[in-house]
Amino acid sequence: MYLPFVMLRLWGWPGFWAFLVPNVVGCTLFGLVLDRERSHALARRLGWTCALFSAVTVAYQLWFAGWAAQWFVGDAAGLRTVVATGVPIAMLAVAAAIALSDDGAWRTLGAALALASPAVLLLPGGAAADAPAAGAAPLLGPLPLAFALPTIAAGFLASPLFDLTFHRAAQHAPSPRLAFLTFGATFAAMLFLVASFNDPSTGLPRLGPAIAALWAAQLTFTVGAHLHELFRAPPSIRLPAPVTGALVATGIVLALPDFAFAIAPALGPGEPTYLGFLGAYGLLFPVLALLEARGARRAVTLAVLAAGIPCYLLGAWEFRTFLMPLPIVAAIVASRTVNRASVS
Repeated sequence: MYLPFVMLRLWGWPGFWAFLVPNVVGCTLFGLVLDRERSHALARRLGWTCALFSAVTVAYQLWFAGWAAQWFVGDAAGLRTVVATGVPIAMLAVAAAIALSDDGAWRTLGAALALASPAVLLLPGGAAADAPAAGAAPLLGPLPLAFALPTIAAGFLASPLFDLTFHRAAQHAPSPRLAFLTFGATFAAMLFLVASFNDPSTGLPRLGPAIAALWAAQLTFTVGAHLHELFRAPPSIRLPAPVTGALVATGIVLALPDFAFAIAPALGPGEPTYLGFLGAYGLLFPVLALLEARGARRAVTLAVLAAGIPCYLLGAWEFRTFLMPLPIVAAIVASRTVNRASVS
């Protein structure tokens, strides 16, 4: 719920569409391709990596909550530190409580949240009172976006495979195809709702009660949903509790003001950390889908990830996006090698 602002600032509306289309298509295809039996089989095959996805997602959401909360309290360093830790801890407590609810309560909560979210536009800051400000020209040209697109697409197409909340929907919905078609349309509308908060003169969201309410509800719901899955995961998909705890603690600590850094003029304080978290979805999970899920040797997977991390970070932070597809290409080549070896 923040990446649209970065994409609009860097590439304008072409950047937003490059973000929205693979995102919505990846989510929708999950339910069109996987039925109940295939979802069960895939979750068993992916095993602990699905739990890792949920743990990383919880840490990422809590970090964002602590980072974003600081924007609403001004420059008072002491108060910023308090909200940077207090807000995610409070959100974690509320999410853990609702995570214990049964599936029926979650269906009701999800439907209510989807229907109520547009109402935030009625809150102060929900709609621009004046004529839209003239936007600055996009900071980057179309070629860097073209190089970044394979990573964006790989992340949004591969990451749903690890999402235990998606697997629960596919396994329990009366009609998974209808459920995910509905979700895709609702999700696209939600992304347009978020983009409506963009201030084109700054490339940042318009702060106010409206977006604060939207973020608070969405973040708490997402954390609760993934905790719900972690609490109920079968032993074959479980992640050791200390690993999950360490990831969550890291997310909260990284939200502290002293850890925020910027790469001027394109990225503001904390945005490099935000894009670093996105590397889990644009690099880690696509590589795991191509290699770990296909039985590649762990050393091969780790080698591709080790080589891919600097490629991703140089692309995300320094906009050398021509490097970003390299680890994905390496993973595809390695996966084909694994397939040939298994056949022979």
